[in-house]
Amino acid sequence: MIPIKDASASKRGWPLMTVLVVLANLAMFVEEVRSGTRIFDLYGVSPRDIYAYLTAGTGSLAAIHRSIFVSGFVHGGYIHLCGNMLFLSVFGPAVEKELGWMRFVVFYAAAVFVAFYAHAIVHPHSAVIVVGASGAIAAVMGAYLVLFPRARIVTLVPIIFLIKVVEVPAFIFMVGWFALQGANGYLTLGTPTSIAWFAHIGGFLMGMAAGLHHRFSA
Repeated sequence: MIPIKDASASKRGWPLMTVLVVLANLAMFVEEVRSGTRIFDLYGVSPRDIYAYLTAGTGSLAAIHRSIFVSGFVHGGYIHLCGNMLFLSVFGPAVEKELGWMRFVVFYAAAVFVAFYAHAIVHPHSAVIVVGASGAIAAVMGAYLVLFPRARIVTLVPIIFLIKVVEVPAFIFMVGWFALQGANGYLTLGTPTSIAWFAHIGGFLMGMAAGLHHRFSA
C-alpha cells in the first residue's frame, strides 16, 4: 500500500517544519549526488561503531552522534528518498499541527537517535552503514496512529494487475505496515541487513509513546 494523502489534511494548516525537513533531505541528496561518496566517508556510522565506542572507547561520542543525526538526512538513492518524503508529506503535517512546530522539531530529532539505537541494539556487530529518514518517519507514523486513529488515508492498493485508489482507515494502514516491518525484522535476526527494520520498529513505538504522552497530558 502506498499512501497518497491524508484525507483530512486540508483542515490541518500549513506544516512549515515538515516542509523544511523535506527540503533539508532534498538538499542533502543534491549534495550526495554532487560529491559522490564524500558524505558517507565523513559521516557514515554503523552499529559496530557505537559498540566499539562503548566497549573499547574507540572514536568520539560527540562525533558518532553527529554522524547519526546527519545520516538521518542521507539516502541511498532516488527511490529511498522519494519513498521517505512521500510518507513524511502524508503523515507529518497532521502530527506537526497537533504537537506544535517546536515540539515537532524536538520529537523528530529525538526519533532519529531512537531509531538508530533500536537498530544498533539488535545488530550491535553490524558494519553496515545506516542512512535514511525511515526511522524518524516511522516515529511520525506511530504518533499519527495514536493522535488520529479514525483518520482515513488515500492509498494506492495493488490488486493483481490493477491499482485501486481507496481510502484506508489509518488504524488498518498502520497495523499492516507495522506487521510488515516486524516480519522482515524477524527474518533478518542474526544476519547482516542493508535495511534497518528495527529502526522502523523502534521509531514507530517511540512515536506511539510520544503520541500517548501528548494525548493524556494535553
